[in-house]
Amino acid sequence: MTCPNKKYMSLMNKVLDGEATKEEQDELYEHMASCDSCRSHFKELKQSTEMLNQLMHPHLPIDFTKNVLEQLPADKRHVIRKWTVRHPVIAAVAICALPMSLMVIAAGRQNMVQEKGSENGFILVKAPANSPELRAECLKSN
Repeated sequence: MTCPNKKYMSLMNKVLDGEATKEEQDELYEHMASCDSCRSHFKELKQSTEMLNQLMHPHLPIDFTKNVLEQLPADKRHVIRKWTVRHPVIAAVAICALPMSLMVIAAGRQNMVQEKGSENGFILVKAPANSPELRAECLKSN
């Protein structure tokens, strides 16, 4: 189809499927009166649809789906996956507990490092070298 307006392609499908309104049908037929490309494409689509409708539809037994499903291999899911499906709350708690535990352990280690630094009760403060107030305080405390 060489028509630059792609809108008519969707209208053709709607008309052939019986979903178009009367106004949409009129719009399409009016356009096809002046557009040879759309007219020939619509004719091809209509012929294809008619040929498909003439095909015989197979008649399947009522229990066809059941028979096919019974012949499929048994579900071989992993044991852990089956357990998590049966116990979703416990699985969610276990998944959340691991990162939380690691955070608690890391926070405890950080506290231990801070305590080791202040083990003697002294805090080191760097002061300017020429501070008369600091000298006076150091002399008082000794």
